[in-house]
Amino acid sequence: MKLPEEFNEIISSIFYDKLVDIYSTNEEIGEELDSIRVKGEIKEKEIPCNVHQIGNEVAKEEYGLNIEANIMVTCNNTTANIGDILTYENEDYSITGKLKPDTHIKLFAKLGGI
Repeated sequence: MKLPEEFNEIISSIFYDKLVDIYSTNEEIGEELDSIRVKGEIKEKEIPCNVHQIGNEVAKEEYGLNIEANIMVTCNNTTANIGDILTYENEDYSITGKLKPDTHIKLFAKLGGI
């Protein structure tokens, strides 16, 4: 069933009361000449969303994802990819999973950013 765009706008205005930023990641050479990931340029700023605390077990049991995750972010639309950095309340999280059900996107992320 295809839901009208107005439905997503109403859901967003009611439930998406938090804001997150999405950053790309870059690879740099570390002090020990190893490759490390660092926070790159901003891809999306102030995405309206809903944020839930979540554990690895919930991600696996409810969503079938065998990943590490501290939070789950629900939003209408984003270009975020697994491996990007999600910033919420001045904390950086590394995106470890992404699902796209019919009406929204779910991002799973772990604290620590990189």
